[in-house]
Amino acid sequence: MKLRRYPLEFLLLILLLAAGCNNPVHNKQSGIQAEMSALACDLENSLFEYITGPWYPACIDTVHGGYISSFDHDWKMSEGDQSKALVQQARHLWTTAYLFDRYPQNDEFLGYAEHGFNFIRDHFQDEAYGGLYYACSRDGSVDSTTLDGKRIYGQAFAIHGLARYHKVSGNSDALDLAIQVFKWMNEGPHDSIYGGYFEILNRDGTPATHDTSLQADQGDSPLAGLKEFNSSLHILEAFTELYHEWPNQLLRKRLEEMYFLFRDTFIHDDGYLQLYFYPDWTLVPTGSMKQLSKGNAWFTHHITYGHDVETAYLITEAAHALGYENDKVMMRRAKALVDHSLSTGWDREKGGFYYIGYKDDAGNTTIHDNHKAFWVESEGLNAIALMHSLYPNDDMDYFSKLKLQWNYIDNYLIDKEYGGWYNYGLDTYPENRLNKKSHNWKTTYHNVRGMVSSINLLSKK
Repeated sequence: MKLRRYPLEFLLLILLLAAGCNNPVHNKQSGIQAEMSALACDLENSLFEYITGPWYPACIDTVHGGYISSFDHDWKMSEGDQSKALVQQARHLWTTAYLFDRYPQNDEFLGYAEHGFNFIRDHFQDEAYGGLYYACSRDGSVDSTTLDGKRIYGQAFAIHGLARYHKVSGNSDALDLAIQVFKWMNEGPHDSIYGGYFEILNRDGTPATHDTSLQADQGDSPLAGLKEFNSSLHILEAFTELYHEWPNQLLRKRLEEMYFLFRDTFIHDDGYLQLYFYPDWTLVPTGSMKQLSKGNAWFTHHITYGHDVETAYLITEAAHALGYENDKVMMRRAKALVDHSLSTGWDREKGGFYYIGYKDDAGNTTIHDNHKAFWVESEGLNAIALMHSLYPNDDMDYFSKLKLQWNYIDNYLIDKEYGGWYNYGLDTYPENRLNKKSHNWKTTYHNVRGMVSSINLLSKK
């Protein structure tokens, strides 16, 4: 085994956490409360040893600013492309601010967040057409491919990160930039007739369009002119975060719009997300998506278990922000998302949610992709913890499933040699042990949020 070296401050933090987990208050607890406290301690120790320890400050780019995007399995900086995607930079910004919010004694996280904010502010703003660029080079420069168009997905994550950074820092420039991006989204990508937002955008923010003859090899054409689940979910998340910092009436209107679209349109009565819609919210037929994407499974109507359990948490968060936490329809649908995922897409023996399922016309579900992605498992942990906190005596026995889910993560996803989490669980995908630990689509956003939120739910914080 390769021995890893950690800074003295990190080792002292681990000792402090361990001492906290063994204090007399914990020892006096009994039964399930004691189990919950013990599990919260396990999660917290693992959070600092295997997530924040390896990532920070390793990913802080002290040469060019922002966050380094790509590391190999052993945390050596990858050779070759080190471009910086807006989504990746904004996720690190949100995560470091979120960590400081939860652990204010660790003030280095505030510094890491400030570092990321400065890079986004200085390099991602499109002064000519508004909004934020999709990506830039490591040094912050942009090229012709970056200038071709924008994605609503990245704009949403930028708002998400900027708003959380404003919460912990009070930096008014961060809030101003978040509001500026929100207004840009409202002027171009927002559908003033039917509501919601388009994903694929021209540089000026107007929606890219397509017709029935559009071919899938034209960039992101399968989604052009459509509204889809993934970007919409993170718009809901971003507007929730921003509304806490800026309770503006137009923002509330847009947040309510996204909330009710998820509650009443995206979530199927059986407890899974419907994925792709025409502008008037007519569901795109599966055959049409297959044709547009040339059969690409990700652009067809499938069951995406990670997004289903993630939605259960994010719609609950939005409800609290809006004062709708007692919305029985929302609560029923959030529970259905988790229950359906546990019933049809969860490994009952080892734990872990599968990646993709398909439901046939008779209602039977088969697993198309049985790999267990790091982000899916973290969101799954969080969603099960949420359901246990809301329905502790439910027949689903969420706490037993929560323990099995954590056992899966601990045994199959966490790299105990080099630190960090694998991209996929080793039980179904052992060869990914040597894949990159970090890239533009893998940061600390999902697993930090899942771990910290679960800790809070187990600790009643």
